Amino acid sequence: MHKFFILGLSIAIFACKKSSSEPQFTIESIKRNAASEKTVVVGNDTYITGYAQVSSNNQDAYVIKETSGKTVWAKYYDKSPDDSRGEALAIEGNTLVVAFSCTGGNTEFTATQSSFQNSYGSGGGPKITFLARLNAQNGNIEAATFIGCKLNDGKTNTLRPEDNNPNPISILASGNIQFRATKAYDKGDGRLTPNIGADADCNISGGKWVGLFNTQMQLLEGDCLP
Repeated sequence: MHKFFILGLSIAIFACKKSSSEPQFTIESIKRNAASEKTVVVGNDTYITGYAQVSSNNQDAYVIKETSGKTVWAKYYDKSPDDSRGEALAIEGNTLVVAFSCTGGNTEFTATQSSFQNSYGSGGGPKITFLARLNAQNGNIEAATFIGCKLNDGKTNTLRPEDNNPNPISILASGNIQFRATKAYDKGDGRLTPNIGADADCNISGGKWVGLFNTQMQLLEGDCLP
């Protein structure tokens, strides 16, 4: 009789376990900053990115998904001492693309190893872009790249989502991603313009840049514009 009871108890406990195949959603307690937020609405789903002022001298980027006003997932994507912000986003189907910004090599952002630029680069301080393709269902980063300019000495220089453009990210029917940016001086050695070569327009501080990326965040085409 005792053996039967123990067996029955173990079966009951096993039945209460969640299947490992069930989706796991992260809902962090976000210190939201409404003034910083950019929003995209698709049907009942709302996607939000922005940054939290977590201390007097530190900002952390976040993304939130809500369905019918209820939070589905909410995540910080960088909690390092470097500043990071959620600057822009676009959604198409299950693909969510977010342009974050960061200001140094100590960021927690991790790029895809084979991507266009897999690290912040050398130096620190200039604000550059971390362009990430997320799974819209759970917020996980599936591919990402840093995008920054380079000074003549090789140190990193600024490249950020295009000024005064509310939609600097476009997800094309092919799945490729177009990103428009405002940039500082770049040495114009053809890195940002792989199909053009050396480009004097890259030397212009405050000029524009447009890049086309595949789903693994490798640069297919790029052009510096005055």
